[in-house]
Amino acid sequence: MVSVIIPTLNEAAYLPQLLEALARQTQPPEEVIVADAGSEDGTPEIARAWGARVVPGGRPAVGRNAGARAARGTWLVFLDADVVPHPDFLEKAMREIEARRLDVATCLMEPLSPRPTDRVFHEVANGYLLALQWISPRAPGFCILVRRALHEAIGGFDETLLLAEDHDYVRRAARHGRFGVLTSVRIPVSTRRVEGEGVFPLLLKYLWAEAHVWAGRPIRSLPFDYAFGHHHPSSRPGGYAEREGDKERDMAGLAARPPSSIRDAKDRKPLWTPSSALEVEASFGRSASAGLPIEGP
Repeated sequence: MVSVIIPTLNEAAYLPQLLEALARQTQPPEEVIVADAGSEDGTPEIARAWGARVVPGGRPAVGRNAGARAARGTWLVFLDADVVPHPDFLEKAMREIEARRLDVATCLMEPLSPRPTDRVFHEVANGYLLALQWISPRAPGFCILVRRALHEAIGGFDETLLLAEDHDYVRRAARHGRFGVLTSVRIPVSTRRVEGEGVFPLLLKYLWAEAHVWAGRPIRSLPFDYAFGHHHPSSRPGGYAEREGDKERDMAGLAARPPSSIRDAKDRKPLWTPSSALEVEASFGRSASAGLPIEGP
């Protein structure tokens, strides 16, 4: 049984895309849990309309742990609201996990953007994940799959960490179970943070964090802002922007047409696919506004 857990804060513009993608899975999850950190844009209402369970959340680590406590699945899949998995993502991922006898995993990533620089940036990140998977495991928090028993054995995510809590999580998990980077699937992810902060400023932040990870220094304070929540697509809510010659289809329209549950939506005509997401970003792009800085405990 697979439980999908999504930490959110003001993700009304992105969450419908992910819930639609989960509804279209060839092997749908048994449940979807949204751990919300106090959204003011209708995120919890959208989640409930799609049949997801909503629990109180917080920063990403807090939300993931809260969702895991509420989950019933033997496998936990942690996703962020701005990913749009392909229809066969869960089926292929679980098949590879079983074949390789993994206990915790992440997968390769691809940008929801056609820009060459974004493609190069993500391919470099993929190469880094693959190169280190047997030496010093890494995993982006927007896609981590783990056995529930292992999650509980290591005490979940460290909620005191403000950055790189995902890398810390899989490194600890890999000491007690088998870790791997899945290669049969890729997870399409938004480039909103890159567009909001710029490639080089964001790269410097990641390099700073990576230096701390290599040095074994937990990140419990930050010399810069690293926003959580309040990410908005430019000019079009939810990215449902009008392609040339077509009528605009906005997020409110998708939220108003939810199925009775995620699993009941499998036979419904898809409203959103990763390919259409890429086309929208090609036309309009996305930008992240000045979000809510993560504060220490």
